[in-house]
Amino acid sequence: MRFFFFLICLGSWTPWFFQSIFAQNLPEYLHQIDNIEQFNALKGDPNTAKFSDVEAVKVLYKLSTKKTYYINSSNHDYHSTFCQQHLGYPGTISTFNLENYTRVDNRAYLMATINRFHNGAFYTIEFSVADNITAKQIQQLYQIILNSFHLTKEPKVFLNTSRLREIKDQINLPTIEADEIFKGQNAQLLNYGVSYGYLRQFDFHNADVSKIEDIALIDGTPAELPPVAGVITTDFQTPLSHITLLCKNRGTPLVASKNIHENEEIQLLLNQAVRFEVSSKGFSILPTTADSVLLYWKQKNAQKLSIPLKKDTLYNKIIPIRDVSFADISKVGGKAANFALLSQIIDQQHLTLKCPEDAFAIPIYFYHQHINECGANKIIDKLIALEALGTDPRETSILLDSIQVLIFNHPINPTLIIEVEKWMIDKNYTSFRFRSSTNAEDLDGFNGAGLYQSKTGQIGNAKKSVEKAIKTVWASAWGYRPYKERAYFGIDQKSVGMGVLCHRNFDNELANGVVITKNLYRPNYRGFVINAQFGQTSVVIPPDSVVCEQVICYSDKYDSFLGNKSIVEYLSYSNILPSGMSSVLHDDEIVKLTREIAIIKEQYYQKMGSKVPYYEYGLDLEFKVVGTNRQIYLKQIRPFND
Repeated sequence: MRFFFFLICLGSWTPWFFQSIFAQNLPEYLHQIDNIEQFNALKGDPNTAKFSDVEAVKVLYKLSTKKTYYINSSNHDYHSTFCQQHLGYPGTISTFNLENYTRVDNRAYLMATINRFHNGAFYTIEFSVADNITAKQIQQLYQIILNSFHLTKEPKVFLNTSRLREIKDQINLPTIEADEIFKGQNAQLLNYGVSYGYLRQFDFHNADVSKIEDIALIDGTPAELPPVAGVITTDFQTPLSHITLLCKNRGTPLVASKNIHENEEIQLLLNQAVRFEVSSKGFSILPTTADSVLLYWKQKNAQKLSIPLKKDTLYNKIIPIRDVSFADISKVGGKAANFALLSQIIDQQHLTLKCPEDAFAIPIYFYHQHINECGANKIIDKLIALEALGTDPRETSILLDSIQVLIFNHPINPTLIIEVEKWMIDKNYTSFRFRSSTNAEDLDGFNGAGLYQSKTGQIGNAKKSVEKAIKTVWASAWGYRPYKERAYFGIDQKSVGMGVLCHRNFDNELANGVVITKNLYRPNYRGFVINAQFGQTSVVIPPDSVVCEQVICYSDKYDSFLGNKSIVEYLSYSNILPSGMSSVLHDDEIVKLTREIAIIKEQYYQKMGSKVPYYEYGLDLEFKVVGTNRQIYLKQIRPFND
């Protein structure tokens, strides 16, 4: 197994002159492939990192000459550049795309990519998501490949878009869909990085006791995970799952490996000091020394800064969301300030998307007043002082519990309750959602996803009173995990303040999901990633064995090549759909969602003055679908930190 680890790292340190010699000796193309050596001479990485353990060779058939070209895919990322450089194509890339992808008739070429999965376990033929290729043309190219590609007798046509799924019966060839490929994966390389620590084994029930120096090997997917040195999980994840986002935000190497327990060498490394690395080539777990672990963490801790947060404790009235600006983070917290900007953009741009109605913010002033009156501020001061001396985690937990008890047991300022309930009654809603909005969440570099609690409050319901809802949100600022997460990022705990975002509550949503405004599988390339699930089942922390719908939609820019084709590329399908439903969202809903959120992204990008390339600029939006008219509501927006 160590030899495997050596191989996957080879490309990163092979001397440049050997790489140059190898490249010079490789052909630019072959007319057929008869053996694995020829495939290896031409193979490259796929254009997108949707799946792991896959190698790709581009294939092209020139219709006028009836010649087949298997292209050196390390030298040519696109079929078009090969045609320009080696087949004398005279036009521009835009013209090529129009003539050979958008048009159906009078094409010069038929094109695809042959993917080799899992060391030759199976092969797929994949077409560009932008290719309008017909079923008849697919059959023609398939037969050409059968006659000239001799590593498999039955490659499968990958139905990667909803358009190809619709014409599956017309294609009448062996096919495969994303779910089947996904199930066949053995590993996912979810977050790259290098770390040092001690390899410890947990299951999802006790992963919350892991420590910062642990490389945590976890059976299953935990709901909570404190900061650790690295994560290996036996469960596959989507890029928007809770554990994936945690590791991306923290910069923690993360891999999912179904068969990790079958590796005897790794089992021998349990409870030992190890070096853990995840890269595009694979992952490695190698023995190291306790001194190396100590040095790594000494250097990492030395880089931490104490980051004070701005906290405005002067404004003492609830604020309609229309009167909140993005600059009010110190007054109402990050979630409320972002929500305000989102709702303003939706109104100004006359979008069909909505934000939950009748929203307002409870400013940090009331939280600050409450923790001072109940005495929680004194416990907070004590906790911070003891932590500086290196307090025991059990003592930290006890002090945090006592802070939360004080917050719960002390009555809230009655003026605030009167103001809130009057607002609810005036807006004809008896049930509102009260959501955390600290000055330590939904920020660039620290989004605080999943750290704090939200609660429903109802007028006239003693068990779900408005007061209990507000206290629950306030107290969640001092849970063990948010406290440790802030400490990991060097946030000054004393400067933390909790506002509350409030809006009407929803019942019986038809679907929910998350949109990321960047292509997570292809760097600096168009496309939004959408994860959706039926009903109220969580996308980010799904129940065991539940799979969500995951798609990429390329309608974030309107143009003739991708933008107006309404392309929906499926990566996985929900496995909890009722009978008769084929997808969580309709294609037209996905396209509309993408096009309108693209407008929101552009406004955000300009307002923030971001220096990140536009296609790499990510926002994380949560949505829900409600009502018989399937109205889409955006309930949250924040920077996507990866």
